[in-house]
Amino acid sequence: MGAYFAELFRKLDYKVLVSDKRTKLTNTELAKKADVVIVSVPIDKTEDVINSVASLVKKEGLIMDLTSLKEFPVRAMLKSQAAVIGLHPMFSHTNPLPGQTVVACPERGRKWFPWIKQILKNGGARVVVLKPKKHDQIMAVVQALVHFADIAFGHTIKDLKLPIKEYLNYASPASELKIAFVGRLLAQDPTLYASIQQFNPHAIKALKTYLNNIEKLLKIDQKKSLKSFTSYFNEAGESIKTYQHTAFSDTNYLISKILSRRQRHADVEGMAKKASKLRKKKADIAVLGPINTFSDIAAKKYESSLGTPLSKAYAGSIYDIFEMVENGHVKYGIVPLENLLNGTVRETFDELLRANVHIINKISLDIRHALVALPKVDKKNLDTIASHGQAIQQCRNFLKKNFPHARRIATPSTIAAYEAIISEKDLHTAAIIPEQVANELNCNILASNIGDKTENRTTFVIIKRGKTPQNAPRKSASNKPGKGTKKQRYGTSIAFYFGKDKPGTLFKVFEDFAKEKINLTRIESRPSRKDLGNYIFYLDFEESLYSAKTRKVLKKMLTKVAKIKVLGTYQI
Repeated sequence: MGAYFAELFRKLDYKVLVSDKRTKLTNTELAKKADVVIVSVPIDKTEDVINSVASLVKKEGLIMDLTSLKEFPVRAMLKSQAAVIGLHPMFSHTNPLPGQTVVACPERGRKWFPWIKQILKNGGARVVVLKPKKHDQIMAVVQALVHFADIAFGHTIKDLKLPIKEYLNYASPASELKIAFVGRLLAQDPTLYASIQQFNPHAIKALKTYLNNIEKLLKIDQKKSLKSFTSYFNEAGESIKTYQHTAFSDTNYLISKILSRRQRHADVEGMAKKASKLRKKKADIAVLGPINTFSDIAAKKYESSLGTPLSKAYAGSIYDIFEMVENGHVKYGIVPLENLLNGTVRETFDELLRANVHIINKISLDIRHALVALPKVDKKNLDTIASHGQAIQQCRNFLKKNFPHARRIATPSTIAAYEAIISEKDLHTAAIIPEQVANELNCNILASNIGDKTENRTTFVIIKRGKTPQNAPRKSASNKPGKGTKKQRYGTSIAFYFGKDKPGTLFKVFEDFAKEKINLTRIESRPSRKDLGNYIFYLDFEESLYSAKTRKVLKKMLTKVAKIKVLGTYQI
């Protein structure tokens, strides 16, 4: 923490002197030179160091400490004639300052306290003031007791002789979070935690009270008395009744964050197992799951257009869908291509270029979001909004206006947010889910069509294995348009890149389309990932691949570009 604060002051252009066992500058020399002396040493050395320098600190100066305890350090610092402030940063030196709490005990520092308080607040910290005795009484619980319980918990796991992996394999997220905090503590320096428990004069009382309550609870469990357990449980809950909801909400937030991060950074072995299961599952169409996502709704729309039911395999990623189609384990795949608000889906474009698949159809789906909660939940009691990150982004104006102070939690999918609310019976969280799904569920619809753009929509593409057929399918008598039938329009998607970067090359390609009066409906470029400055271009245009005009343009393009891939041709 000494190094942490030294760097903090250096960044603010203060001259910082440091004395330690390995420096030429001694503690006493530093105390004579500095206007502000900060003591940051192990707890068991703190009092001796303060006593050695206190009388040398300038009368108009300041002496502070960064110790986890405050009574004995402040008492020792008051032997000096300088201003005295005890500081306790409630965080590790590895954490950033913004959002952290710093406890201050300004015993004799009217001149200096506003200065240090402003520095900490400017850095984003929250500064709270306590008397030294009150500080140590509180730390006997929030530090000594919490650490004591965690260390004993860790030893209990050791003595039960079951490998930690066995517990983690079957633990709920909440239980795993508890074990994780034990693991976090036991990965650190034991001397710090020994000092926090053994040097705090109020710690032993707190620890004995804890042991007494363990004995009480153990006797209740041995007697198997439900009445006594319920009474004991409720008594404890009553003492923290005003905090219960906040605790529930905060831990839900932590659990959601952990689960989301694990999904994003799944290890290679886990992904391989998942892909293996998907490959074994035979179905008509692969869909980005789970059930009731917008992708699932789009798949149902495509199924309806075919007039025949399709069996679905729900995949965990866009990559999985392409792999299942390529390997022939499904006939079709449906993937998101573009959202009106959030733009194109990069992974889809990358896979369309790489994979041995082609587009056979496009589906446009109106995106209408609904805010839902459990039955009888009132809007005024909500403090958390959960959904997929893109859904939250697409409804940010509504959320800003109606729930400006509510926490936003990103979940793996829109429907996963509502499923979490159900499983946890959470009365203070609402989920953003597809409006079409909300109308089918027995849920409390708090608001409908809450997207920032009411006309928001996402385009999905249907993919099939293999390259785009080079020859047009034969028209049977049944699919020939009759008299008065509106002529069917077609679209084609291609990707291409240049061998060398030359001025005007892209213009010449566009010029060829213009001469044939072919309307370009999309022009998109992406870095090739091979060389800086090289791009892959994606074009959509209103014309069948098999028309004479398209054939003519593509033939000219082959003389100008390094490679063309026809991504698909389809009815529009």
